[in-house]
Amino acid sequence: MLPRLRILQVGDVHLARTAKLGLKLDEKDRRFPLELRNRMAGGPIKTVFRRLHQFLEQDDFAFLLFMGDLAEQGDLNGFRACVRYLAEALQLGKGRRFEALKVGIVPGNHDIDRVLAAKPSYTTKFTPLQQAMTNAGLPLLPVDKPIWLDHQKGPCRIDVALLNSCWGCGSPEYIPEEFRDEIVKAINSALTKGVDEKATRSYYDRQLDTPAFSKNTVQGLVEGASKLPGGSLIIACAHHNILPQRLPRLAPYTELVNSGAIRSELSKLGRPVLYLHGHIHEDPVEIIQTSAGAPLVCISAPEASEGFNVVEIVFTPAGLPLSCYIEPWRFAESGVFAAMQRQVIPIGAGRRRPPNAVVVAIYQQIIAEQSCFWGDMMSCAQKAGATHAADATEEALELLTADQLVTIEHHELGREHWLVRSRL
Repeated sequence: MLPRLRILQVGDVHLARTAKLGLKLDEKDRRFPLELRNRMAGGPIKTVFRRLHQFLEQDDFAFLLFMGDLAEQGDLNGFRACVRYLAEALQLGKGRRFEALKVGIVPGNHDIDRVLAAKPSYTTKFTPLQQAMTNAGLPLLPVDKPIWLDHQKGPCRIDVALLNSCWGCGSPEYIPEEFRDEIVKAINSALTKGVDEKATRSYYDRQLDTPAFSKNTVQGLVEGASKLPGGSLIIACAHHNILPQRLPRLAPYTELVNSGAIRSELSKLGRPVLYLHGHIHEDPVEIIQTSAGAPLVCISAPEASEGFNVVEIVFTPAGLPLSCYIEPWRFAESGVFAAMQRQVIPIGAGRRRPPNAVVVAIYQQIIAEQSCFWGDMMSCAQKAGATHAADATEEALELLTADQLVTIEHHELGREHWLVRSRL
């Protein structure tokens, strides 16, 4: 088979709130025995993390990436509790079962304590978060520059840049100087009292948040990317989205103020890039195509209590990224947590060798018959001179899929079950 690397992408956890969510049941009779209810349907966040743990036990993953917002409204105790939960529930970090797994966690705007954010230093608000990570044996968060993680398997390589998009969150320096003192005084008064839940939530969700990447983060991303091997796939990971969300959002101070800068720099790299994020609690997949032909693929994860994404990268035998498969795991209407329909994103156009005789022959057969089974295409590959017919057929079909010329049904079942249809 063609080489593949897989990643788990988990969205905003918000443990203090999601741990209290009700069971996936239409629960009309509260007298129903609790033990029986729990056997029929567990709490959403526990169900999701149980499946994540099963994945880690059964499959080989290159990375496990969390999109931030572990806490709720800057509650540092909630952040510490969530970090411990991640470490224990999934057995991550120093001294635990999956210690060797490469884990990446970025900060979210709800992880920032606004009292600390008002201090003169931009980094003060991240100090207790880093201490919590260290105490749990987990890797540190990115602060003023990217943290790079890499994974290589044979010729295939992925480099992940963990980015902090919360540099400006809660910092009064972003409030216009002419009325900064008055606004800061009002904010501090509301947050210090701690009794006006509506005012606190408004502050975190709607106004005066101003997330941003630091200059060192943008510079470090560009410089780090320029030193990577040409065949490596770059994955940038941050909490905030760099594209406006689909639903109009009347909260101008909660979006990245320099998202255009990071989007521009990623697009100028001349190579495919995946940008993974959370924040919006939705899960669109959006593609920015540059004139150079290298796509920037933005993949959003839903809130963790709703599920997660399995991202699979297919490479050519020489190690060039070819396709990206996104498999969402979500709750169905019945309450069952399962894999949903896969989405394939071509990412290798223009960066591989021209089609060979096997590719041409298989494509001609698919066009002629409109749909073909695996065995028929294997025979076609053999007639076209393929030495290893199965691998040559798989590579040809992945190439054709990446070029959006064909679609593969039953892809998740293994190549022997593939049914390929022409898109013409």
